[in-house]
Amino acid sequence: MLLIFLISSILISAAIYFIRNRFVLMFMSALFMISISAIGVYSYFNIDKGDSVYFKFDSISVILTFIMVILSIATFYHSRLYISRNDFSKKSISIYYATFILLTVSMTMAYFAENLVVMWVSIEASTLLVSILTFHERTKEALEATWKYLFISSLGIAFTFIGILFLSITASSQGITDLSISNLISISSSMNPLWLKVAFLLALTGFSAKMNLFPLHTVAVDAKTFAPTPISAFLSTALINIGFIGIFRFFTIISSTEILHWAQNVLLIAGIASILMAALQMFRVRNYKRLFAFSSLEHMGFIAIALGVGGLGYYAAILHLIFHSFVKASLFYQIEQAHQFFKSYWIENIGGYFKLNPVGGLAMILASISILAIPPSGLFISEFLAFKAMFLGGYQYIAIFVLLLLTVIIYKFSKFIFHLLYSEVPRDLKIENVKINPFESISQFLLLGLVIYLGIDPPIFFTNLINSAIAALN
Repeated sequence: MLLIFLISSILISAAIYFIRNRFVLMFMSALFMISISAIGVYSYFNIDKGDSVYFKFDSISVILTFIMVILSIATFYHSRLYISRNDFSKKSISIYYATFILLTVSMTMAYFAENLVVMWVSIEASTLLVSILTFHERTKEALEATWKYLFISSLGIAFTFIGILFLSITASSQGITDLSISNLISISSSMNPLWLKVAFLLALTGFSAKMNLFPLHTVAVDAKTFAPTPISAFLSTALINIGFIGIFRFFTIISSTEILHWAQNVLLIAGIASILMAALQMFRVRNYKRLFAFSSLEHMGFIAIALGVGGLGYYAAILHLIFHSFVKASLFYQIEQAHQFFKSYWIENIGGYFKLNPVGGLAMILASISILAIPPSGLFISEFLAFKAMFLGGYQYIAIFVLLLLTVIIYKFSKFIFHLLYSEVPRDLKIENVKINPFESISQFLLLGLVIYLGIDPPIFFTNLINSAIAALN
């Protein structure tokens, strides 16, 4: 099934790039959305079944694929609006959509990869595709962000590859040579602990560039700041999730070994450092897209801490990842709408947005409340569960320190959002030619409504999927 999807998606991408016709673009994009949705449904009904020796449909990959399907549809819609507002050539537009489709395919392959090498190749492919999309507007800033992302992400992926080599060395001593995740889990308890520690450290460092986690978080922040805003939304959500699944796969292999507690301490250090860096950057940030990118750093740090705490924290980590994806995408979609009025993402150039666009302003308020984990946001539930796990697990001092950092982040983030919504409208602002699309904020209300619903009254199949995803850890 995945092989058919891969081949058909490449053909769809090629048709969009070479034909460069508006009808073909819309038809092929719709066809791709149908196919990626079909993969999501098919994977759900075939959980724990292998698609080949290289791919398997497990619960965590199904969860992340459904997130990606929903956000792919929303990103296609907002990309269409973004393209319509700018004067891009047909070649540039075709490259944008063709590359976005291939990026979605590479992430799908990474989610379902049963083999570590296949997962590594898929994630490396995403690096090249993200670089193309980041440079779409061909500005000096975009060029700088592109080469930084390409260089540092490739360096990070190289670290991960070395980690896989170390893992293969210790696995080969136990008779395993194919690097299948299932096989590695089955023999992990008999692997050399030192080799496992080195492999995990290298993998965590490498994948941190994708997950927007300390220490290689800065490259992801730059890419999200200067990429087209719909792509920034996708990079801050679905792309972050492939970094998470890379770390999660390695962590699952280690979870039944004697170094589990050591690996959890490493995650705690990375998580605390990430939240600390996000809090410090809140005093320096001057750009709304950069603000949202550092917000992602905070949330990924929180997820790392939840994994490090263990127990109930495992469930909280997956739940937080899901909710963050939908809320963060909503923030980026809405700031792109605000960009119509102000032609800038710089905080000092923006103000009075609620007066100019009440519907969009309401969506921004709801998204900001949600990302700050204020009820009725589902993120409040996931953070509550994570803090509960900290106190039950004896991590009270970490919980208190994280609460202090989150207080700083909430204050600074709220201050910037209040400035966006309620400060004086810039005097030199010309809004005569701005046409408000009343339907543009619908996607945000739907995503945020989904977060509230899944937090307050999650359906049984949803909780079962999460529990199944963390079963191996428990």
